[in-house]
This record gives sequence, structure tokens and C-alpha cells, in this order.
Amino acid sequence: MPQRNERADLARAVMELIDAGHRRISRHLDLTRVRVLGTVAARQPVRPNAIAAELGLTASATSRHLAALEEAGQIAVEPDPVDSRTFLVRQTESGRADAEATVAAGAAVFADVISDWSDEDVAKARELITRLNQAWATRGDAASTAQRGAGPRWRRKRQPIEGQE
Repeated sequence: MPQRNERADLARAVMELIDAGHRRISRHLDLTRVRVLGTVAARQPVRPNAIAAELGLTASATSRHLAALEEAGQIAVEPDPVDSRTFLVRQTESGRADAEATVAAGAAVFADVISDWSDEDVAKARELITRLNQAWATRGDAASTAQRGAGPRWRRKRQPIEGQE
């Protein structure tokens, strides 16, 4: 009988949680757009290329999200005084209020989901998730890059398939 791999089971459980949460939330709002708005709020004023780099987005995807946020009145753009080829992005008061409302709504739904948990369970889950986030921040990106190889896939050295030369 095969032994259970607790670490693999934990990885699957975390992925299921992320996937389920993403599917439920994305029905109501664009998560990437929320991340763009959060980056603007944290780093403003910020150039679009800095947003793209921080979030791992292409320039065109960043432009689309910024255009939608600007149209919704959540951000304002202004000329970059240092580089006339680009612009700076700032969050508007409306954008701040919308972001706060989104966070509050998400927290309310989450609180409802775990409403039958004890205070001890909530504290333990928070502690372990915080620890997982810290481990991911220090080791996760390096491990995933090493596993899939650095750089674009067409530049990576191909590994021979067993039995083929």
C-alpha cells in the first residue's frame, strides 16, 4: 500500500483553495485589475513598466488594465516629469474607496465561511498561513524558477527523452 505524502497532500489542498477562491471571486471582479490597483496604491506615483514588472504582466496587458481603471475613475494618469515617453499613475479617492469596499466585502465573505471555527482554529490557521507565505516569499520563487528553468522555453537546453538520442 503506498504511503501518503503529507507535503504533496498539503500542496494539493492549498492549490484547491486558491483555485476555488479564484473561481468564486473572479465571477464578481477582475483579480488582476485589483492587483494592479493595489500596486498603484502601494507605490504611487508609479510608471506602467514598474507595475508590469512587479506583477509579471506584459506591457499590453498592463495598458488594458490601466485604461479600464482610468475609465472607471479609479486611477489618474499624469505626465512623467523625468521621462516624456511614459506617464505616472496615481490612485484616485474613488479607487481607494472601491479597493477598501472590495477588501471589506471579501473579509465578510471569508468570515462567514469560517464562522463555525473556534478562535483557536482561526489563530492557528493564520499562524500557519503566515508561515507558508513567508516560506513562499523566501524560497518559493527560486524553487519554481529552478524547476521550470530560467528564461523563455525556446532558449532552454532541451533534455533528451529517455530512449531517444
